[in-house]
Amino acid sequence: MKIEGGDLRVRMTKKMLIEAFLRLRKEKPLRRITVSELCALAGVGRGTFYAHFQDVYDLNEKLEGQFLEEFSAALREALEQQENIASARRVCRTVFALLEENEALCQLILSSDNAQGVARFIELGGRLCVEYYQKFFGNVPPAKLRDFYRFVSSGCIACLKERLRQESRPPVEQFADEMSEFITKGVRSLL
Repeated sequence: MKIEGGDLRVRMTKKMLIEAFLRLRKEKPLRRITVSELCALAGVGRGTFYAHFQDVYDLNEKLEGQFLEEFSAALREALEQQENIASARRVCRTVFALLEENEALCQLILSSDNAQGVARFIELGGRLCVEYYQKFFGNVPPAKLRDFYRFVSSGCIACLKERLRQESRPPVEQFADEMSEFITKGVRSLL
């Protein structure tokens, strides 16, 4: 994730705050994180925190928003390069590489106490995917395309959450290829 704003000192301060915040989010729910403990962990003063964020909820919202913008751009680009439905592999590789590259933010959005973040993530991906599904399946009713997306995204998210819990993982490309095969072949991928 890119850290924007100001000179090097400002970017470094934001980076320290974000890293501290993500460490704390691994340990506890958002509502239990205080600005004081966040600043102590980051090694910055409270005034410095408030110069950049209103509170921990604002920081959370900004992180999620920026990550979802990056996710949207990567997904849109991958979908636009898709020549046919077999290109699902490229889309999966792009999306899962981005998610793994931003693992801490991905875990933040997919955490069990962040239903709103998960919903935003699914809704954003759904809008983009259904728009592109209609290019390949123009005669399929939009409601059926949305159901297909919900079905696929729920399975991918469950598999991704499990992957993120694992210490030792196969390469992300292998995981993405497997998800792509499940999407395009369904139960036939098991045969």
